[in-house]
Amino acid sequence: MITAILILFAAVAVRCVFLLRYPWGPCRKCRPHPGVNKGSNRKRWGMCKACGGTKQRQRFGARAVHRFWWSVAGSALHERRKARVKAAREKARYPEI
Repeated sequence: MITAILILFAAVAVRCVFLLRYPWGPCRKCRPHPGVNKGSNRKRWGMCKACGGTKQRQRFGARAVHRFWWSVAGSALHERRKARVKAAREKARYPEI
């Protein structure tokens, strides 16, 4: 039982990392004609209604994973960026003569 729980936890962790790395996937609705809705009458011509012609859609769960990631790591990354900007400003100041 514990092994099954650990395998499930590992699978969820791998899926979360995959969603962080690749949040966008191909649009399945317009796969035969990417980005275009080809139809038999004039009303149906135009952009794909699912992806809007971008040929991509957001994967299921990617938005939740990214919101969680930025709520946890966002403040630390923001502080690191502020420190980097501060160091660059100090380095860019005119030398005192």
